[in-house]
Amino acid sequence: MYPTLLSWGELRFHSYTVMMTLAFLVGALGPNWLNIRRKEPYPATPAGGIWIFIGGILGAKIYWVIQYGGWEDLRYLQFIFTGGLVFFGGLMGGIVAGIAYLKYARTPFFPAADMVTPFLAFAHGLGRIGCFLNGCCWGRLCSDWLPWGVSFPRASYGPFRAQVRQKLIEGDAAFSLPIHPVQLYETLGLFILFALLLIIYKKHRHTGVVSLSYVTLYGLLRLITEGFRGESTRSVLGMLTVSQTVGLAMFVLGGLLFLLLKTTLWKKRPENISVKITETPEEERG
Repeated sequence: MYPTLLSWGELRFHSYTVMMTLAFLVGALGPNWLNIRRKEPYPATPAGGIWIFIGGILGAKIYWVIQYGGWEDLRYLQFIFTGGLVFFGGLMGGIVAGIAYLKYARTPFFPAADMVTPFLAFAHGLGRIGCFLNGCCWGRLCSDWLPWGVSFPRASYGPFRAQVRQKLIEGDAAFSLPIHPVQLYETLGLFILFALLLIIYKKHRHTGVVSLSYVTLYGLLRLITEGFRGESTRSVLGMLTVSQTVGLAMFVLGGLLFLLLKTTLWKKRPENISVKITETPEEERG
C-alpha cells in the first residue's frame, strides 16, 4: 500500500492519480495508433479521449453516490469533489461522452468502439493497480496459507479500518488480516483481455465483433473477480453484489447478441475489414 508513489520536497505524486494519468494516456493514444494505420483513417483524434475521460469521471462519481453515498454526499453536490469512483458508472458516462464526440467528429460509432475497447481494458488494468496501491476496492479475507494474500498496514481507511470496525483486529494492530489482492486479479484478467481483443481486432471480419467481445468477456471477468471483493456491501436479492449483477447481465447479453448477429446480420453480410496493425500508412501505400 503506497498512497504516495513519489515525493520530492512538498511535491507528492499520489499512486492513484499517477495510474489514472497513465490510463488516460493509454486510452487516448492507443485507439489513435490503430486509427492512423487504417488505409482510410477516421477523422477522430486523441481529443476524443478528453471527452470520454470527463464523461467517465462524472459517470463514475454519479454511480458511486447512488451505490455507496448518502445525503451528506448529495448535499451541495459534494460527491463530485469527495466521492469515490465506480467503473460501471464511468463506462456508461464515457460511452455517452464518446457518442457525442464521434457525432461531432463525424466518425461511425462501432468501428471507433472496436479500436477503443482493447485499450479501455488495458487502461482499466492500470487503474486497478492504482486501486491496489491506494488501498481501495480491496478483497475479502483469505486463508493464511495462501502465498499471495496481502496484509495492508494500519490506516484510517481501507481494509485495515474495515477490519477494526468488524472487530476482526484491534485498532493498535500493525497490519490487517490477509486478504485477496482482488485488484491485481482484475488487472491480470484485463491485460489478458487486452491481448485477446487486439488479436480479434487484427483478424475480425465484422464491425462490432471487438466491442461485443469486450462486453461479454469483461462481464465474465467481473462476475468472477467480484466474488473476491470485500467492500461491496449492497446486494441484489441477497445473492449477487450490484457489480456482479451488472457483470452477469453483460456476459449474458453480450453472448446472446453475438449468437444473434452471427446467425443473422453477419451471416448475410460478410465483411472483410481486417487491419494489419503492424504496418505503417507508408508501407500500406507502397
